[in-house]
Amino acid sequence: MKKTWLCMAALALMAASCSSNKSDDAVIPETPKTGEWYLSEIIRRDVNNDGTVSSYKDSTVITYNPDKTFNSREEFKGAVPSYYGLYKVVYDQKNITKLTLQSGKTASAALVAEARNTNNQLVRYFEPGYADSRYDSLVYENNKIVRVVYIHEDKRNNAKWEYTWQNDNVVEEREFRANPTTLALELTGITKHTYSDAPNVSRPMAGYHLLRQSSPNVQQLSANEVNNSTLAKADGTVFAEYTYRRSLNDKKLPDTDTCWYRNVTANTPAQAITIYHYKYIDLNK
Repeated sequence: MKKTWLCMAALALMAASCSSNKSDDAVIPETPKTGEWYLSEIIRRDVNNDGTVSSYKDSTVITYNPDKTFNSREEFKGAVPSYYGLYKVVYDQKNITKLTLQSGKTASAALVAEARNTNNQLVRYFEPGYADSRYDSLVYENNKIVRVVYIHEDKRNNAKWEYTWQNDNVVEEREFRANPTTLALELTGITKHTYSDAPNVSRPMAGYHLLRQSSPNVQQLSANEVNNSTLAKADGTVFAEYTYRRSLNDKKLPDTDTCWYRNVTANTPAQAITIYHYKYIDLNK
């Protein structure tokens, strides 16, 4: 009888030991990473006057750095292509300091814009060699750009843009140009925007858009995609309207955008002028 109890005790100890080992060796499944989708390609086609879509397309390929900052934008226009351009940005830590352009597949990259930053904010950008005589100066309020002033050695070229924000979107832009006689800055145009709930997938490229374009594209810093834009004269008379009709993919990101233009002055019906198709890459993979 004693031997029987000893055997039973030994079996109980073995069972407890096995149970403990199973608990220690249990594999806890990892929580799947949430996808972080960034814009990787834009395909653009024009719409002809008769409503047919052009067979020619422009393509743009976007790449990112390991820290998910914007790296490059490669543009192909037409089937040949008729234009090729590779834009790349240079950083000091996460602050953009330079923009280069390679105008051909075998061409050398050329410096096209430089920038200055203060407290991790872009405060000035300019063409190489014109840091103090021909530049755009940025003014911030609550960490948002509210004004850009363009200074030129020929004061007839001076300009200014003012921006009104609603939440995280630019809802109004006011453009001022120098009067050629008095040199005073005068209001010349007003642009107003409304937005959808879709996120602005071009936002990571906002610094590139600022440095590249002759007129500052501060609107690209908005959090959402534009639904509608109206262009008006200084007196508020609207002369043009752009409307975007888009479809979303299964990630609730823009899949296809169709831009419609309406000549308000001529009171003509809205007409589709451009179609954009977007592709994305998951930077969490």
